[in-house]
Amino acid sequence: MKTALLILSLGWFGLSATALAQEPPKEDPAVVVQRLVDSLQWKDGTIPIETGLANLKLEAGYRYLDPKDTEKILSGLWGNPPGGKTLGMFFPRDTDLRSDSVWGVIIEGFEDEGYVKDDDAERLDAPKLLKEMQEAQEAANEERVKAGYRALELVGWALPPHYDKESKKLYWATDIKAKGGSGHSVNYYVRILGRKGYLVLNAIGGLEQLPEMQSATPQILSMVEFTEGNRYADFNPKTDKVAAYGILGLIAGAAGLKMAAKLGFLALFAKKFGVILLVLKKFWFLGAAALMSLWKRFTGQKNTPEK
Repeated sequence: MKTALLILSLGWFGLSATALAQEPPKEDPAVVVQRLVDSLQWKDGTIPIETGLANLKLEAGYRYLDPKDTEKILSGLWGNPPGGKTLGMFFPRDTDLRSDSVWGVIIEGFEDEGYVKDDDAERLDAPKLLKEMQEAQEAANEERVKAGYRALELVGWALPPHYDKESKKLYWATDIKAKGGSGHSVNYYVRILGRKGYLVLNAIGGLEQLPEMQSATPQILSMVEFTEGNRYADFNPKTDKVAAYGILGLIAGAAGLKMAAKLGFLALFAKKFGVILLVLKKFWFLGAAALMSLWKRFTGQKNTPEK
């Protein structure tokens, strides 16, 4: 265990310096998790996205968490690599974050890459694309393992790519599992095309939640819209930039999956394709000490520098 992590874990209990060599006292991890869940600040109504570029108009059955609280969920509860930037996350209102049936939608951000032409959508080869994605994930696993995270297996499509030409919204889903594990997670990707780029959304949950996510897709898509002047239909060919790729490139990861994989799990692959996240619902396997440290980080307490 790193020195900083040990100091934080001991500091949580207010122990003196003479106790640094001792094993930190145990606290029920479920209690720590509940404390974290109770700290979340939920929001309702209309949420501006990217300073008015778009709006998330939450319907009555959903509620939103800001980026800081979203990090608590993704990293603190579900064990994903920390530090990923998002614009927040929204969940069905009755979601219990401690349950095995949890799922939610991450608003990862806006890609200012220009107007994405959609005239190539009919040429999508889903089996070929899946094979390339699986190879890219294998390459990215090397970086995950080096960083101390479990390697992931991209099992296949949970839902092949679908593009709605009328609404200019694209979605697909992948079946993900930790290598050597039995639990499957679904990464459900949504891209909403606008005048100057596209919004990146990513829903995550267990494979058993896929039917519920699918049935909620029309509602999810209807809640996120570009504002006037930023819509796909507002494109001005005389002044606006056109993206260097179309729908196929958007799904594949614009700059190339193999190149992206070489940059690591959280670099270009994550930006262009979408972060592959795993819902580790049995988060208490991390142990009390790790959860205590995560709690201190999420509540704004500074880490003690390593010497």
